Amino acid sequence: MKVLMIDVGGTSVKLMASGHEGFRRFPSGRTLTAAKMVKGVLAATDDWQYEAITLGFPGIVRDGRIAREPLNLAGGWMNYDFAKAFKRPVRIVNDAAMQALANYDGGRLLFLGLGTSVGAALIADDTVVPLEIGMMPLSKSEALLDRLSKEALDSRGRRRWLKAVNRAVLLLRDIFQPDRFQLGGGNAKHLDPVPEGCFIGDNQDAFRGAIRLWTGADMLAEQGSTTLRITRMPRRKTAGKTLKTHGR
Repeated sequence: MKVLMIDVGGTSVKLMASGHEGFRRFPSGRTLTAAKMVKGVLAATDDWQYEAITLGFPGIVRDGRIAREPLNLAGGWMNYDFAKAFKRPVRIVNDAAMQALANYDGGRLLFLGLGTSVGAALIADDTVVPLEIGMMPLSKSEALLDRLSKEALDSRGRRRWLKAVNRAVLLLRDIFQPDRFQLGGGNAKHLDPVPEGCFIGDNQDAFRGAIRLWTGADMLAEQGSTTLRITRMPRRKTAGKTLKTHGR
């Protein structure tokens, strides 16, 4: 299946598709409604062919639907009919969950996204749990969102921002006890050095997560009410060899 990934961020909307190298993007921001996003995607992908869409959304998703208007975008998202607008099947997933899913291979993985805002997701024993951690206290007077956002990076400077990221990593590791700790998002490029025990994911990794929401990938993540449950796809045998099935 040819899949288009739409990764909606607070600064830009990033697009990738099966059979196409690299990615395209267009500006996001506080004036971006769902309808404007769809119009921008259709214009940017006019020469791309795809059969299905995975929409990575920066907010709460329940039962495969947007459950709350985004904090860093304009309104009009909750009741928007994306499948009708795109004339293709659409699966909506929390953007941090999509990023985490891209690099998951078992056990317990924690993803922390450092972008316009702060996103996170935990995958434990094949269950994907998006996390709303922005208001989690990092100090007596400030939450993670206050210290790790793009606004905090711009206003406080990189040194203080890095210190806050390291403190957050220690806190979240102690709470969730991950086997692997992934850092991503647009501001992950500023992490030098990378916090000990963490690895940096690439924004383009998200495409693998987008593929894993559709049949044909090496694992299939199916939406429950508030989580996604991963099913490992069986290997298929041909000409005496065992091959994995892939979505690309």
